[in-house]
Amino acid sequence: MTLTSTDPLWSVESRPQTERAVVEIPAPAAGFTRLRMTIAYDGSKFRGMAENDGVETVAGTIRAEIERCVEHPVVLSIAGRTDAGVHGWGQVISFDVDTDLVASGKGSPARLARSVNRQCVPGIVVRDAQLAAADFDARFSAIWRSYRYTIVNRPIPDPFLAATSWWVPQDLDIHALQLGCDALYGLHNFSSFCRRPKPNPVTGFEPSLMRRVHEASWHELGDGILRFDIRASSYCHQMVRSIVGTLIEMGRGFRRPGEMAGIIRAEDRSAAGGVAPPQGLCLWEVGY
Repeated sequence: MTLTSTDPLWSVESRPQTERAVVEIPAPAAGFTRLRMTIAYDGSKFRGMAENDGVETVAGTIRAEIERCVEHPVVLSIAGRTDAGVHGWGQVISFDVDTDLVASGKGSPARLARSVNRQCVPGIVVRDAQLAAADFDARFSAIWRSYRYTIVNRPIPDPFLAATSWWVPQDLDIHALQLGCDALYGLHNFSSFCRRPKPNPVTGFEPSLMRRVHEASWHELGDGILRFDIRASSYCHQMVRSIVGTLIEMGRGFRRPGEMAGIIRAEDRSAAGGVAPPQGLCLWEVGY
């Protein structure tokens, strides 16, 4: 399948148009069926989502368990490459399984979900598993991803929230936090909030840092708990955590919310604030 978008800027949002304007999503090989899973995980137990030699990752752990069940190699496509320490609630993966195993039940979505949940809890849990269309890909079929970042804003930390939040004891101005979000909406070059990527070793192109933000807002949940929600087409490395770090500086009065537009226009990492710690961030949902 050739995947295109009704949005004429889609190709710019994730990579330069000259490098790649369409994505070819191959159908499963003959005799294989595509499956998809929605998974949740405690990121503190892993060195990120994507596989990396020599360290324990979410994708590596779940792939190994699926391969143990189906007894053939499996290649995972993942919706979001979360960093070490970042959690997931709505992460989506897709992969292909021998059709005969699916039909027999040995490789069925329900059977694989039970196996992963038995072997990988509490670090990883399969929340949903089902058959997928032949042209579905967890990464390239996604049209948006949403993240949540949790702040504990009170003088005394909470040991029960420490693993999933950032404790900020200083007073935060929620109005300044909200105002700082206004400039984030729309299509921008987010170089000021991202690590500069390496050029593609084959084409020589440097990946675009243009991203479209559809939503960015703060919510007061009570008892000093603040939550930042952001939904975008895709993200570059450390983008959300750098945005949160900059917004917290605005909430503490070190920067004015009106500076956000200038920080974006600068396209310079040194113009923005520090990177918020990973444990407060969670990949919440992926839209298709």
